[in-house]
Amino acid sequence: MRVAWQTVAAALAPVWLHAATTSAEKSAVHVLTDAGFDAWSDAQELALVEFYAPWCVYCQALAPSYERAAAALEQYGVKLAKVDCTEEQSLCEEMDINGYPTLKVVVNGDYVAYNGTREESGIVNYMRRHQEPPLPAVPAKGLGKFKDSAEVAVVGYFGSRAPEFGVLEEVARELRDEYSFGYVDDKGLAKIQGVPVPGIAVYKDGGEADIFTGKLTTESVVKFVRATSVPVLGELSSQTFGNYIRAGIPIGLIFYNTDEMRNGLESQLAGLAREFKRSVSLAFVDARIYAKHARMLDLKLQWPAFAIQDVVRRTKYLLPSTAAVSETELRQFVGKFAEGRLQPDFKSEAIPQRNDGDVFTLVAKQFNEVVFDRTKDVLVLLYAPWCIHCNRMAPAYEELGRSLRSHRNLIVAKMDATANDIPGSDADLNVPGYPTIVLVRANDNRIVKYHGDRSVASFTDFLRQHAAHGLGVSEVSHPEAAAAQPAYTEVHSRNVGFTPKETRHIEL
Repeated sequence: MRVAWQTVAAALAPVWLHAATTSAEKSAVHVLTDAGFDAWSDAQELALVEFYAPWCVYCQALAPSYERAAAALEQYGVKLAKVDCTEEQSLCEEMDINGYPTLKVVVNGDYVAYNGTREESGIVNYMRRHQEPPLPAVPAKGLGKFKDSAEVAVVGYFGSRAPEFGVLEEVARELRDEYSFGYVDDKGLAKIQGVPVPGIAVYKDGGEADIFTGKLTTESVVKFVRATSVPVLGELSSQTFGNYIRAGIPIGLIFYNTDEMRNGLESQLAGLAREFKRSVSLAFVDARIYAKHARMLDLKLQWPAFAIQDVVRRTKYLLPSTAAVSETELRQFVGKFAEGRLQPDFKSEAIPQRNDGDVFTLVAKQFNEVVFDRTKDVLVLLYAPWCIHCNRMAPAYEELGRSLRSHRNLIVAKMDATANDIPGSDADLNVPGYPTIVLVRANDNRIVKYHGDRSVASFTDFLRQHAAHGLGVSEVSHPEAAAAQPAYTEVHSRNVGFTPKETRHIEL
C-alpha cells in the first residue's frame, strides 16, 4: 500500500511542479522591487499595484482574482503589479502602506487610492472606467438627466479649450469615484442655470446649484466640491457618514431621540446651518440608533446633545451638558469654533500615580508632553486591551523595555488607544489597526512607523536604525517572545463610519 501511494505521488509530483511553473510563467502580474519601482511607475499611463505580505490571509484570498483581472486587462493596455512588503520594507514605508493588501492606482507615476472592490469583475470594471475621459461633454438636452441621475453632479460651463477645463479635468480625475463630472459648452444654457461663463456648479440630487466663486485651482475646487456635496442640516447615518467624511469639514452632531425633538430643532437651526455651512456641517444623529457614538465622544447620554467632530484633525469639541441645545447657545459655540477660539476636548485616563515600570504608561493628558519631548526618542505602542495580537506581543515589548531601561534618552511607552484620544492632527499617528507602533524621534520629532515583526530583535534593530540618539547596544538579548509574522486587528471605521445599532471606532 505504501509503495502504491509513493508511486502515485511520484507520478503526480511532476504534474504539480509543471502546473506551478506554468502558472508562474504565464502570470500577468508584474513583480516590482525598489530598484525599478520609480521607472516602471513613470512609464504607466494607467496601472494598479498591490502591496502585500505573503502571510496575509486577505492577500492570499485576493490573489486568484487579482491574477485573472491582470490577464483580462492586458488586452486594454492596463498592467497589474505587486510589491512584497516583507522584502521591500523601505519602499512600502515610503508609500505609506499601513495594512495588507493595499491597492493603489498609478497614472504616469502618480499614485492614488484604489476605491473599487476586490473581485475580478470589480477590478476590471474599475480600471476600464478609469480609461474613459474623466470630464466628458454633456449635451445641452441631456443636462437635466445628468443632474438627476447623480447624487452629486459637478458641471463646468465652458468649452474644452478653456483654461478652466484643465483644472476641472484634474479635479474629476481625483474625485470621479465619488461624484459625477461633465462639462457643457452652451452659454445660453449657462444663463438659464444662473451660472456665469466660465463657471463651475455643484448640484445635489438635481436641486439648485452651488456656484464656485473662489480662486480657480485644483485644490480649491476639490475643497469646494467636497464641502458642498453634503446637505445643509442633513441626517448622519450609516448611508451618509462617508459623504460627510469626504467633505473634509468638521461635523456638528445634533443628537436627538424623538421625532418631535428633531422637528423642533430643525426649525430653530436651519438658518444657523446655512450661515456656518462652510465652517461646520450641522447634521442630525438619531440617538436611538447611534448612542454609542455619543458615548465614544464622551457626551453624557441625555438628549438633545451637541458636539463638533473634526475627523481630519482628530479633535472634538463638546457643548457642556449644562448648556441648552438651542439656536442661541449653538450660535455662540459654533461661532467660537469658526473663529478658532475653542479648545478641543480629549478623552483620557487619569495620569498614573506611579509610572516606574519597564514600559511607560501613556495617557492622553500627558501625550504631547512625553511623546514630543525633543530630548528623547519615544517608541509608542498604541493598543487595544481586547486585541489578541497585542496580547501576544506584550511579553516581547515588556522585554524590550527591560533591556533598554538604562538608556536615558529613550522611552519605551504604550497607550490604550480605546481609552485615550491621540492629541494632534499628524496623519502618521492614525491608528489603522492594533497594534500600531511608531517612533517619535528626538531633536526633529519626526514620526517613523514600525512595520517589522514583533520580536525583541526586530524592535531593537528598528531603534538602532531610526532613533536619533542610536542605541549602541550589542548586549541586548533577543528572546523570540512574539510571532515572527505580524498580524493586527484592523480598524474599519474610516471606510465604514456609522453602522446600524453601533458605531465602530472613529479616529479622533
